[in-house]
Amino acid sequence: MRKINDCDIKLLHLFATIVDSGGFSAAQFKLNMHQSTISTRMNDLETRLGMTLCHRGRRGFRLTHDGLKVYQLCQELFNNIVHFEEQLDSIRNVSHGHIKLTLTDNIATNPQCKIQQAIRIFCSEHPKVSINTDIWDSYQIEMMLLDGKTEVGITSSEVPKDGLKYTYLFGERQCLYCVPDHPILAISKEITPQELRQFPVVERGLSHKITPLSDTKDLIHLACSTNMEATAHLILSGNFVGYLPDHYASIWVQRGEMVKVNAPSLEYFAKFHLTTLESKELSKAASELIRAITMVHQQQQSPLPLSK
Repeated sequence: MRKINDCDIKLLHLFATIVDSGGFSAAQFKLNMHQSTISTRMNDLETRLGMTLCHRGRRGFRLTHDGLKVYQLCQELFNNIVHFEEQLDSIRNVSHGHIKLTLTDNIATNPQCKIQQAIRIFCSEHPKVSINTDIWDSYQIEMMLLDGKTEVGITSSEVPKDGLKYTYLFGERQCLYCVPDHPILAISKEITPQELRQFPVVERGLSHKITPLSDTKDLIHLACSTNMEATAHLILSGNFVGYLPDHYASIWVQRGEMVKVNAPSLEYFAKFHLTTLESKELSKAASELIRAITMVHQQQQSPLPLSK
């Protein structure tokens, strides 16, 4: 391979994604490709480079010695490209370039969320700047920010990470929900953790101890999810009680397909923050988007900042 072209960079991105995912199967979702297509493109890359980058088979996915070196070079290349684009962005005074914005899931139905309005303002002022937007779990967004894989994040983090800056934007109330014929509704009094112990509950997982039930022992934890849509599917199956934001659950409540459980003491308020890397100087475009996001949310009541 004498010269690197745009096609080669795309193949190198594919290779890096496979490595970051831990194999071909795990990379299918991120790449939105069938495994056969991924395998074909990896063969193309190895042919272009004239070396074997990885072994895949019954023993699982593993990098060759050359593959590890190429992966490390990929990280340097991608970081240099990002730096180059950021410098160009500054020179052009936000007239071109692109931004990486990463959001936590299912906040569009929250009336306090003004992200759409901020994007509209930003795009009207900077129509040639492209926005690459992804949806990830808050913890993953934080890791992406620390690894330099995204510039601006909207997270709902209970425990702040060192090296990140958090600015409160809006919040949402999370309550327990179930289907209308769930046996928990036969309990007439206010539901406590003791009453919940006889019913399967969807929890957030060990790394997301954010609900009032997270430290409650003896609950029947047969399912967990950090994703609101996945949680909704589990609740609508009729088998589980689980937390959902009121604004998100309202569509099924209005249809008569979901009911709020009478458990006010188990409700909690989730806070959403504009999250950026504390030490990194952001591109002009990212700074302008942050300004727009902050501006449209600043009139809303703010709780105390997320403390470390």
